[in-house]
Amino acid sequence: MPIRSAVVADDEFLNRDLMEEILSRMQITVRTAKDGVQALRALEEEPADLLITDIRMPGMGGLKLLHKAAEKWPGMPVVMMTAYASVESAVESMRQGAYDYLMKPFGVEQVEALLLRLNERQQLLREVVVLREESRDRHRARNFLGQTPVMEDVFDVISRAARSQATVLVNGESGTGKELVARSLHEQSHRNAGPFIKVNCAALTETLLASELFGHEKGSFTGADNQRIGRFELADGGTILLDEISEISPELQAKLLRVLEERQFERVGGEHTITVDVRVVATTNRDLPEEVAAGRFREDLYYRLNVIPVEMPPLRDRGDDIAQILHHYLKHFGEELGCKPSFTDDGLELLCAYRWPGNVRELVNVVERLVVLNGDAPLDAAAVRRCLPELKREGALASDTGGEGPMLSEAQAMLTLEEMERQHLQRAWECCDGDKQRCADALGITPRMLWGRLRKFGLVD
Repeated sequence: MPIRSAVVADDEFLNRDLMEEILSRMQITVRTAKDGVQALRALEEEPADLLITDIRMPGMGGLKLLHKAAEKWPGMPVVMMTAYASVESAVESMRQGAYDYLMKPFGVEQVEALLLRLNERQQLLREVVVLREESRDRHRARNFLGQTPVMEDVFDVISRAARSQATVLVNGESGTGKELVARSLHEQSHRNAGPFIKVNCAALTETLLASELFGHEKGSFTGADNQRIGRFELADGGTILLDEISEISPELQAKLLRVLEERQFERVGGEHTITVDVRVVATTNRDLPEEVAAGRFREDLYYRLNVIPVEMPPLRDRGDDIAQILHHYLKHFGEELGCKPSFTDDGLELLCAYRWPGNVRELVNVVERLVVLNGDAPLDAAAVRRCLPELKREGALASDTGGEGPMLSEAQAMLTLEEMERQHLQRAWECCDGDKQRCADALGITPRMLWGRLRKFGLVD
């Protein structure tokens, strides 16, 4: 991120004044101090993007200030100034962590050149962080499979939307591949050289999510020991994925609306307005119009997000895609484990007939389990049944109910909806052996929603 604020420490007023004038012309907010103690106090009151300090000052000198700053604000670049222009003092300061040094007397051109190098360094560091995160996921977009008409429609929308700057809202059950839609949009767009940043909105409390999205300044809340760069800043020039957007609070919805409209925000506890160029893709497994009608989601934010809607179909509605995806991941896990597994006709038929309530995510987990437990042995119907106990559930196969889902018995039809929900949750929880993520995926809800319902019915402590 560009340097926007700096603290300048020097016991000589003329040097402080000159540096403040130069930096101010470069649109950098400057605070000055006459020694290291004052500089530390200024940084504690409000952290800065850069510290510039003289090496020799009465009281706390520049090297001690360098050490203190490195402990409290790791990552903040420090530039040393010295009138005692010896190689030894410059090398020593850089050996101890300084970014660079300026020899007095310095001119405008020297400061501008140093700031240019520093901004380039900060940009490279940001790109390293982003690349490390996205390198784990880049290959997944290439595994976005499908050839049925419903998926051809999805691919067509992605291709058209990728050429625009429009915000995209991806709807679909949990596990259908909504993240892969976002990744494909990014990789097919002109932003593909920029970062692709993901945020799971359902996994964090309101305070932590605000910090994750927008960053925070040191001391802005309990536990905020250092300044943090938010995900929107990291995504500058690229794409940000807001996963499970329906889970954010009304207050955060208002802040997000401003970012979508103005591309501006402030860090939590900060006063400086930050402007970013980010393409937003949001996902949800809820019916957002229903959430709007219930007053849980802002209508204006919904329309801002829903410029281009993409509907991800559940796996049970994708026909021949199931066999293609099964074979793809069978080969993948076989190569990973050094074996060559294969499906028998009855094993493949049974898997294709299964309704896959957890969608593609469940399928991937099941195929990995099959390969790990069976190795090179043929994956027949018996092997599938051993590795997929969910097949015992009523309505697990499309043929059990004519493809319309489980039918209600007369006794079930007389139950209240609340009791039916309790029984269904209990069965799902037992079938998934108390695995919260797996159970939530199977039910098409978030783990937090699942846990709340389980506690409501007294099924967990």
